[in-house]
Amino acid sequence: MTEIAEKFVTILLFLFFLLTIYVNLNTLYYVFLTFFGFGEAKRDYDLIDDQIKFLILVAAHNEEKVIGSTIDNLRKIKYQKDLYDIYIVNDNSTDRTGEICEEKGMKYISTGEKLFPREGVGKPAGLQYALRFLGFEKLTEKYDCLMILDADNHVDPEILQELNSQFIGKGKPEAIQTYLDSKNSANSLSLGYSMSYYITNRFFQLAKYRLGLPNAIGGTGFIVRLDYLMKHGGFRFHSLTEDLELEMEIVKDNGRILWNHFVRVYDEKPENFKISIKQRTRWSQGHWYVAFTNFKPFMKKLMTERGKLKILDQLIYLFGMARAVQMTIVVLGIIVAGTYSLVTQNHELLSAAGERFIALIFGAGIITLLLFIYQLLICMYYAIKVDTKHPFRFFRMSLSVFYYAYTFIYAQIRGLMKWREQHTWVKTDHNKTARENP
Repeated sequence: MTEIAEKFVTILLFLFFLLTIYVNLNTLYYVFLTFFGFGEAKRDYDLIDDQIKFLILVAAHNEEKVIGSTIDNLRKIKYQKDLYDIYIVNDNSTDRTGEICEEKGMKYISTGEKLFPREGVGKPAGLQYALRFLGFEKLTEKYDCLMILDADNHVDPEILQELNSQFIGKGKPEAIQTYLDSKNSANSLSLGYSMSYYITNRFFQLAKYRLGLPNAIGGTGFIVRLDYLMKHGGFRFHSLTEDLELEMEIVKDNGRILWNHFVRVYDEKPENFKISIKQRTRWSQGHWYVAFTNFKPFMKKLMTERGKLKILDQLIYLFGMARAVQMTIVVLGIIVAGTYSLVTQNHELLSAAGERFIALIFGAGIITLLLFIYQLLICMYYAIKVDTKHPFRFFRMSLSVFYYAYTFIYAQIRGLMKWREQHTWVKTDHNKTARENP
């Protein structure tokens, strides 16, 4: 019985050791990325005259509370007027969204007219309808790039000027994502969202841009080259995360996704826990769907083509567990290893191999924990001080990040369990008509 128990414990420790190593390597990779996030963000292109023609589509479903302020904000864009058009995509709204567009004199497209069959669900289906309505393939004759915004978004007035310059200066990449900021951070949940975005913007997005790795498309505030999008059928996506799906398609085609750190899109972060969980569950459902359906083609590409680092980077991104999950694994590993080390009688159930696994789990866990602390203390402080006007409040900000991260665990698990279900779009309600952040 002792021999069987010894083998069982050794196998369990070996599996936990593999999991710890995975978390350790994942953390080391992201810590490596952070080294390229420090320092002043500098343009690597020149600011030039307005040239690129933009189509801006604003996705809106029952957004009467915020659409008016969004329209007012978009009218402040500084760009040659004949080089861009804005359309609100009034997607099956049952409130006054369309009437407000009319009152404001803003062009809008009503999917409720049902002139075309619906392709997909939720936001991407509405955007696809708008592309059909505006001429689809013929759009490339009129516009160079499509910009996607959400109905609650406000943007910097210089956003098109900046993207015009980067798009031309960097050889017309397939897509560019702008800095994602927030309108609000009044309670712990919305502050946690904001802190997470600030860290990601500098130590993930900016760092990857400097390294020449593909940047992540964030669902709003990005442009995509219209000829590329039309060649791939427009917004015909299958998941609840059309942004991630588009990102993976571009990478598989050896395309480029760049980052712009100099202009921002401000969106409303959820302050209600239930609404937040629904939103993040949808994100997780879509993420896991894209991860599982892209694993085989990405592995094939990794084995047969050049640019392996870019593919590996995307695989790590697709299959990286939530940071809170990784932190939990690390802490549990340290506790288990420490307990076995202190309670000597349990060593009777351990082989020599088991004792080595205990030592390795404990050592790897301590290293990873220190790296997590570095990311929380140094990276969060730096991102907030350099990129925002927020006064740094360590305890409140740290607690909000933990709150956001650990409530994400439930959404991650639920999303994983429902990853095949990509047919129900859960809308996030908005009501902020102005920026509340400093």
